[in-house]
Amino acid sequence: MSQVNLVEMLAKANRDVKKLCEFFAARRNWTLAHFADVSGKNLAAATTKIDERLKGLIAKSGSQPDPPAKPDVELLPAGVFDDGRLSRMTDFLRDLDTWFAAQDLATGSPEVLSELKEMQARLACIAGLIRTVSATADAQAPSEPATDGGVRTTAAGDASGGSSPTVPEGVPRQLVLDDTDETPMIRDFQGITELTDECKQAVDGFLAAWGLETSYIKRKKLLERLLRWISSAPEGHVLVMKMKTAEAPFEPYPSYISREVLAGKPLDEELEP
Repeated sequence: MSQVNLVEMLAKANRDVKKLCEFFAARRNWTLAHFADVSGKNLAAATTKIDERLKGLIAKSGSQPDPPAKPDVELLPAGVFDDGRLSRMTDFLRDLDTWFAAQDLATGSPEVLSELKEMQARLACIAGLIRTVSATADAQAPSEPATDGGVRTTAAGDASGGSSPTVPEGVPRQLVLDDTDETPMIRDFQGITELTDECKQAVDGFLAAWGLETSYIKRKKLLERLLRWISSAPEGHVLVMKMKTAEAPFEPYPSYISREVLAGKPLDEELEP
């Protein structure tokens, strides 16, 4: 590969890393729901790995890394990171790291060194931003102990400590989907694992109570995700659907909550986030 082509490829990758850095900088107040915790950790690991690789390349040139690059971008309203998007970002960084591992970079080149230092500074910033993302789910308990398994809801007024000015009294703020032997959320039917009809009806009712209409495709994708998330619930935890805000437009999101919290019992120290 010619030196010109190498610099061009590094510059292109650097622009992509810059976009990634700006993405997280604009969302530095966002949270990482428990269902996306694995994706968040994978992204952090991929970022750290390539960051360390670039530090090594920079050191080979006898230079020192620059301070983490902090982009000047406007802070967006609070939100929750999407699991799929985090996974795609992780794939990008892993592919980039694989590419670097296959190259014999002439780090003595001023152009190459400049691109490497810029990229490493942005990766260091991304790593720092990811570390500040909260991976703890809302441990807010429902109004009644949930000790019997199954599907339960909590009214908006109960969940928020008072009625919302824009949500009718009694609209469920969260939907607990607890897969138990007594009230199963998942079943095997003709060799296919799927949500039970009771679970689907509960989800449809929850969305309808908030006035949310979903297309066939969106509903299908939501139910597929719920099946995966219920199946992957950590030991002692259940899946809960909530609303990000009590103000329109409403948007549901999932998280995991400890059964100890739902039962109204204090958490053991080892169970705390």
